[in-house]
Amino acid sequence: MKKLTLALMATLAIGLAATTFAADIKAAPAPANTAPAAANTATAGLKIGVIELGEVLKADPQMQALKKQLEAQFKPRMDKMTALQTTLKADTDKMSRDASVMNAADKTALNDKIGREQRDLTRMQQDYFQDAKTAQNEAMSKVLKRVDDVVAKVAKQQNLDLIFQRENVAYHSARVDITQAVIAQMKSAS
Repeated sequence: MKKLTLALMATLAIGLAATTFAADIKAAPAPANTAPAAANTATAGLKIGVIELGEVLKADPQMQALKKQLEAQFKPRMDKMTALQTTLKADTDKMSRDASVMNAADKTALNDKIGREQRDLTRMQQDYFQDAKTAQNEAMSKVLKRVDDVVAKVAKQQNLDLIFQRENVAYHSARVDITQAVIAQMKSAS
């Protein structure tokens, strides 16, 4: 991912430099045909590829396995939170429904119970989401490292100089799209 981001930044810098160079050429008269040749030599022979990262991640067998593993890992905690939500709703409904006929001690006890359940649920949710996010980030880090390695391998095989993510490109032709080649490499490496 970092390599892809660095490639994007480098290309933007090259494009900015070429644009600035072209603007300088227009502002100052230059000898005939020397400026365009200089601008074209910077990009002459540059081979570019484009990748649809979302498609690659969707098709990656290891990504699917990690997703299932995370779901299984966090399911018991999600079930506990769901059970607590059900209990809290039942107690809240009981308080709304029966408050007028309850004695003060029962009403206070139920109100205290609802407060504890709400605090417990909030704490459980915060812990759950923090732990789930941490686990997901660690898993994604591994997957993206693997994707970077496969993209680099495909780039070497196809003799490419730069790879862009599709999300960062306004237009590209199908001949520069390496998504399927990367997916094939990812599947064969699994």
